[in-house]
Amino acid sequence: MIIFILFTAILCYRPIPQNQYIILSTSKFWFNYRQAINSLMIYQQLKEWRINDDQISLMIPEDTACNRKNNVPGVACAYDGQREPNLHKNVNLDFKRNDVNIKYWIDVMRNKYNRYTPQSRRLTLSKEQKLLMFMNGHGGDGYTKMQDTTYLLDFEMEKITKEMEFLQLYQEAFLISDSCGAITLFETVKAQNMILLGSSSLGEKAYSHGRCSILSISKTDKFSLTTHYWLKDELDKKPKLTLLDQMKKYNYDYHKANSKLIINMENKQAQDIKAADF
Repeated sequence: MIIFILFTAILCYRPIPQNQYIILSTSKFWFNYRQAINSLMIYQQLKEWRINDDQISLMIPEDTACNRKNNVPGVACAYDGQREPNLHKNVNLDFKRNDVNIKYWIDVMRNKYNRYTPQSRRLTLSKEQKLLMFMNGHGGDGYTKMQDTTYLLDFEMEKITKEMEFLQLYQEAFLISDSCGAITLFETVKAQNMILLGSSSLGEKAYSHGRCSILSISKTDKFSLTTHYWLKDELDKKPKLTLLDQMKKYNYDYHKANSKLIINMENKQAQDIKAADF
């Protein structure tokens, strides 16, 4: 009888769908240190929540910790005047240097890889899973820039997200962009069950935070730093907080930009969606 119950349980078992994450910095060079750090802050928070690396596609072109201009070798820290915590510890980079490009980024979003892509670099996107994508770098009205050489335009983002919807690559998706004119990359997106958040609106800039006395450069951007503290200090302790609570953190006085949220969901508003769902 016990054996029969165990056998039945095994047959009926269905793994709980796991959320998938794309964390992307689109900028290289030492003076863009902050944009690698922005992505690492989000990545390390996911790891704090025990999200496995096989659920995360981490794409950062610049190795800031090992850059020869870094006078604290091997260290990448988000806080001004500090060397710890070191965000570069235990990092599993899926794409780096020239592999961080428009083609590979689109391939990850479309869940299409060439046969030589190792399984460890692939996400498994499906209609049972939710998807969070955090991207940051340089951009402008209707575009984002990749490594200062190529661009992804708003109509291309609209086509990619429409394909993702058609192929049923997500149950719900939350796309976040931190750049100048960030929300304009998403304003043409019509795919359903998508939430789109931009750090700035049409014609606005995205600003860096402070200047580190050790490195003499800015270590983070204001929007990404606010998001980091929101995840670490608030959402971690109060998982029932909503996207409306999150949006209240992006005040104009500090950010000098109007963050904007677009929700392509039927009968749902920001106050109806728990931030922890993603």
